[in-house]
Amino acid sequence: MPKAKVTVIDIGSKSIRVLIASHGTVNALSVCGYAESEYAGYYEGEFLEEDKLQDVFSKTLLSAQSVANHYVDKIYVGVPANFALCRTKTLTQNFGQKVRILDEDVAQIYTMADDLKSPDFVLISASPIGFELDDGSVTTSPVGKKSNKLTATVSMIYAERNFIEKINAILKNIGVGSVEYLSSTLCEDIYLLPKERRAEPNVVIDCGYIETSVSIVQGEGLLDLKSFAVGGGHISADLMECLNITFDEAEQLRKQLVLSVNAGEEDDYEIQRAGGVVPVSMNKANEIASARLEMMASLVEKCIKTDSETMPYYLTGGGINYIKGAKDVLARYMQKNINVLYPKDLHLNKPHYSALIGMAEYVLNNKQEESDNNFISRLLKRFLKR
Repeated sequence: MPKAKVTVIDIGSKSIRVLIASHGTVNALSVCGYAESEYAGYYEGEFLEEDKLQDVFSKTLLSAQSVANHYVDKIYVGVPANFALCRTKTLTQNFGQKVRILDEDVAQIYTMADDLKSPDFVLISASPIGFELDDGSVTTSPVGKKSNKLTATVSMIYAERNFIEKINAILKNIGVGSVEYLSSTLCEDIYLLPKERRAEPNVVIDCGYIETSVSIVQGEGLLDLKSFAVGGGHISADLMECLNITFDEAEQLRKQLVLSVNAGEEDDYEIQRAGGVVPVSMNKANEIASARLEMMASLVEKCIKTDSETMPYYLTGGGINYIKGAKDVLARYMQKNINVLYPKDLHLNKPHYSALIGMAEYVLNNKQEESDNNFISRLLKRFLKR
């Protein structure tokens, strides 16, 4: 029997990426089709050059379909942090006596947690951080266990309705019959960090081209999710302005940066310009880039409201991970040890593919859980369709 294929779209701040994938042998990800298109991106909750967005979606989807030789009717769209809202609730149900916890008890928890009464947001994810029983034990699957009370911490992620309506209209116009929305950050974090590591909270920084998200993941959900409109592209903008070079030249320069070396006064980078090669002071370029990275580190710190002394810190995304030494500048400023996360897939094993691969794995794994009659998976599916 052929393996089911799923199609996911990652809406980055620089590129639209489409992946058509399935699970192959031993449930390893099999890439059937992939396509990527650069576009103007988005900034502080608004798409730039919105009138061109449909053409970008259409071109990218058609290209991925052609590679996969597979017609796409249903698409899973990742909602970027910039268009999402995360709310975490802790609720307790007292049963009065020790009882066996039923499906309905868990369903009631999620119903009580969904208390955001705003027409501007649509619920796209309901995930357990953990369920605590009366003996103090914590689980993400409490059904069937006995307890006289159930305390649950659950994570609810909402997407901006305006975002959903825009993407729905675009995909309908290009012939997509069915669309489902996911939190790209949640999918990414769940995929990149194994379950045992998520027993405690972790900070994941995803730095893109003009947006950075900061999430705290635990259990099967997000404790918090924030974003700010600064990314790797701002380093190029700083280089352009401070060194009086063109933006294309600044992009060339950004890709050469090595922030981990002690450059001498005579050390230079070289940028290509019509008519020859132009030297740029390594000291000056590194100083400019480091200043922007320290500013980004300060914004990351402002996003984290909880005590983070013991939390591990991770970095993913394509915004700064390809600048040699950039991670170390962040780590020094925040006085944290920061490790880089990236997909383990052999074909797409770069940090900027983290959200895309995470979404594909999330959908494929949930499909398997549904077929295996996993209660939590079925419950949340029904809950989100209310």
